Amino acid sequence: PFPLAVAFIIGAAALMGVLIQIILIQPLSGRPMLSVIMLTLALSIVLRAVIEIFYGPQGRTLTTPLPTGSFLVGGVRVSQLHLIAALVSWACMAGFGAFFKFTSVGLLMRATANSHEAALVSGINVNRMNRLAWAIGAVLAAIGGLFLGQLQLASVELENIGLLALPAVVIGGLQSIPGAIIGGLLVGLIEQLASSYISPKASDIMIYAPLLLILMFRPWGLFGQRELGRV
Repeated sequence: PFPLAVAFIIGAAALMGVLIQIILIQPLSGRPMLSVIMLTLALSIVLRAVIEIFYGPQGRTLTTPLPTGSFLVGGVRVSQLHLIAALVSWACMAGFGAFFKFTSVGLLMRATANSHEAALVSGINVNRMNRLAWAIGAVLAAIGGLFLGQLQLASVELENIGLLALPAVVIGGLQSIPGAIIGGLLVGLIEQLASSYISPKASDIMIYAPLLLILMFRPWGLFGQRELGRV
């Protein structure tokens, strides 16, 4: 049954995120960030290879009970599946935004992300917060994959969309959750407009060009906070 399958997917993704943090990420605590980045890249390659060994490299059609039709709104055709995916994503954004701002656990996670050392001195269980963060990230990725697998083809190529997260977060601001949301909307809008009016191959150029400009002139992002250091 579809609801049971969704519940299993979310639970399995959360467990996978926690295991990755415990087995692979936690032992690298205190190491340079480059080590963690290289480890996650290697992990993505391994996971992709394992998936292709068991299921093959070809994409598959994902069929769910979600509606796939469309309707007209003021002469504009709106896809029901795209609309549901957008509503779910907005609900996730609002839910986790409220979680990080109004709950004690969310505030502890933000404190840990801001400074591990200060959080540790304050008595926060840093490892527990990191595991929770990995679990949340894996769950959100699973929800996104559920919709992407039906909007496109369910294949290992879906991981490429994760590369768009970096320009979205950097453009919006690394320290700002609303900024990251707005950055994601801007990246999606730029990608669609470039693909429709210029060329599908021009979307990457139109996305990463603003990223370079942001890094050059406003590296803290459109809505991020500029960090000042006392010398």
